[in-house]
Amino acid sequence: MEAEIERDVLDAAIAAVYRTTGIKIKATPQKKKGNKLIDAEITIEGYKQARFNAGIKKWAQQANFGAIVNQVKQMPGKGMLVADYVNPKMADRLRELEIPYIDTVGNAFINEKPLYVFIKTTKTQANQEGNVKGQTNTKTLGRAFNPTGLKVVYEFIKDERILNATYREIAAKADVALGTIGWVINDLKQGGYLVEIGQKNRRLKRKRRLLDKWVDGYLEKLRPKLVVGTFRAENPQWWKDVENNLTIYGAKWGGEVAAYAMTGFITPQDVTVYIETGDGTTLFKDHRFRKDPNGDIHIYRAFWKQNEAINELHTNLVDPLIAYADLVGTGDVRNLEAAEDLLGEELAEFIRED
Repeated sequence: MEAEIERDVLDAAIAAVYRTTGIKIKATPQKKKGNKLIDAEITIEGYKQARFNAGIKKWAQQANFGAIVNQVKQMPGKGMLVADYVNPKMADRLRELEIPYIDTVGNAFINEKPLYVFIKTTKTQANQEGNVKGQTNTKTLGRAFNPTGLKVVYEFIKDERILNATYREIAAKADVALGTIGWVINDLKQGGYLVEIGQKNRRLKRKRRLLDKWVDGYLEKLRPKLVVGTFRAENPQWWKDVENNLTIYGAKWGGEVAAYAMTGFITPQDVTVYIETGDGTTLFKDHRFRKDPNGDIHIYRAFWKQNEAINELHTNLVDPLIAYADLVGTGDVRNLEAAEDLLGEELAEFIRED
């Protein structure tokens, strides 16, 4: 089903770009490049050098900008975003980062000399100009990547062994209703992310793609539900005073501080904290937090049930998957590099090819 949705978006985007520019684009869906499976290979008629490896997004949301940029940059060769719609603000940011894109409305940015294309319009303008003829297929993969399903998939990514536990055990671990487990597993099977080999022998497939899809869903659908607020502290270096004992406040480090502790790759500028127990009042008072929408302290509630440490050295940090998602979600180039470093060190075992 997911492949069908992506093909619909790809076909509609190619047709829209032809209507708005007269440029003919050819595409070969789902092609293997080295050890990576790309969504499509894109070529432009008359421009031999304009060849791209595309990532297709049914929903290219502004909230997911960091994740989108990260995934396109990880494409082998030249990456391109193919989306249902790239809004004007996102269009400007993609162009600033030199990331090519096309969408189903006819928006496009391609800069491969001598070819230069930049079209930025809204859906309303495109409709008024007659550029939108029909809608892309609106089928969805299912509920595995909705907020509740994301909690289950998180547990599968953290520890693949739990795939073969009973549904009741999985539900208890993820802190979701028992009925959730069956449809999450079925959705993952439909999407090609899970296979069953005999009785009680389930395995994850397409692991890097699954990780990327989980990060997308987490940033867009789950994490916004966990927001406590954005703050600023009287002492900008406050976090160093409690770097190794944040757990006394019932909390753990995410984002840049977690990545710094795990890899040493990055010097934290923004601070992300997940509250596991309590409401964080003592933490806020002790370090004189004040609400500030432009502050450098981002507070969330933890969604995971158990107070688990990554290992004995990292009792005060979130799981690497959460820290990775936090970094990707910023869209900051510095943090995207740190995210890839974290991926290579802490999540390498998970994304290893089967």
